[in-house]
Amino acid sequence: MLRFGKQTSLGSETAIKSRIFGLLYCFLTLWIPPLLKAAPSESHSPLKTYRLANGLDVIFFESHKVPLTTIVLTVKAGAFTETPATNGLTHLWEHMFFKGNAKLPNQEAFNRRIRQLGIVFNGDTSAEKVRYYFTLPSIYTQQGISFMMDAISSPLLERKELEREINVVLDEYDRNASQASFDLSRARQRVIYGKQHYLRDPLGERQTIQDATREQLLKMKDDVFVPKNSALLVSGDINPTETLRWINKYFSNWQNPKNWQSPKPNEFPNFPASTEIIATHKQARTPVISMTFNGPKARQDPKDTYAADILIGLLQLRSGQFYKDYVESGLSYYAYLGYYTQSQAGEVNLSGSASPENFLKLKERLRNEPKNWLKKDYFKASQLEDVKRSLAISHQYEINKPSEYIKTAAFWWAVTGLDYYNSYEKNLKAIDFDDIRAFIRKYLIDKPHVTSILLSPEDATKLNLKPNIKQILTPGKDNTQEKRG
Repeated sequence: MLRFGKQTSLGSETAIKSRIFGLLYCFLTLWIPPLLKAAPSESHSPLKTYRLANGLDVIFFESHKVPLTTIVLTVKAGAFTETPATNGLTHLWEHMFFKGNAKLPNQEAFNRRIRQLGIVFNGDTSAEKVRYYFTLPSIYTQQGISFMMDAISSPLLERKELEREINVVLDEYDRNASQASFDLSRARQRVIYGKQHYLRDPLGERQTIQDATREQLLKMKDDVFVPKNSALLVSGDINPTETLRWINKYFSNWQNPKNWQSPKPNEFPNFPASTEIIATHKQARTPVISMTFNGPKARQDPKDTYAADILIGLLQLRSGQFYKDYVESGLSYYAYLGYYTQSQAGEVNLSGSASPENFLKLKERLRNEPKNWLKKDYFKASQLEDVKRSLAISHQYEINKPSEYIKTAAFWWAVTGLDYYNSYEKNLKAIDFDDIRAFIRKYLIDKPHVTSILLSPEDATKLNLKPNIKQILTPGKDNTQEKRG
């Protein structure tokens, strides 16, 4: 789960809103096409999963609260399926998804169909997943499924549209690059992942985006945007049996390339020896520090990810010792532990911000802080139960927002698999203090970490902290660490 961590995810920002409602379909049928088979899932999960003969997973969440349907196509793709020559092009492909295709041959026809169906649409790209999604009145569910099929299976990728969208993505890149933390974040990736840093960077390189070709995107389509690497999720005011028929009608014609092989997870170098990166920026208002540790990979160490979520929840409590020591005391403006659940890499971040007068003290306190969490009286049993209850309630809130819940399920399908998500509450409840202390020892106590510091040039001079970020970001420089932990 994302707990006080920053998700690196890029999304197209086009959205067209409409309030078109009408009569609901009333014809129901119990026939399930023979090309479909039910996939095993936990009985308590509200998600129902099937698989088409072409390998496409189909997932339903039925909710009749409002006459709307949300359709999501998610793909196991992103930065991890790119090369240095294509870094950032998966995100560009996401933008081209909402363009012309074989059925809607130009942007005008595409936009007209969007208006006809009352669609609100968007998409996002990150290191380990791509999602395309839209919401529309449920009376148009069948047409929406057909619309999604045409978009993924037969994009035209017209050169003029591609040139136009390249400029849109370049503008997005420049907005990100203008942020104070941009260079520091990239330097940290280069230190941690060495020459493979691009595999964790969905934004990519500006020049690569600028030079993108239609041929590169078409190859990418055949490499990763295929049925066996994708799932179609539908939530809201639907009849699952009828919707399943429609999906089979349209999506069974979508085929995998001959001899297609699924993308393989990457093997990253060992985590580097402890390193400190210092960056200055004129927009940095207060000094900020983040200590990044090697964290658990969700598919490989699932229990550790649950322990991480519980520990983060404990440290968030305003009644807890951590909050009192760092925020109530006035030592820092904020302090937190963050972990973003991923399967191919894991990072745990212990971060904080303080005034220049308190910053060096904060830095030293944070460095030694995890040892305090091992003390038996640091956390209370009642606090552990409060955190578990809070996380369970948050999960229930998710379920009661069908359009958001299905997007969340799409994320977990791509990154961890649905079994992880379906059993999340049960596995959280099983975590105890021994598990939490084991996590702290395994990932934080006396472990190598990359310390990132961002502050203004004036504060850097005052604190005698010398920036070293240019050496790390110098083009052509081998930024892998000689010593890796």
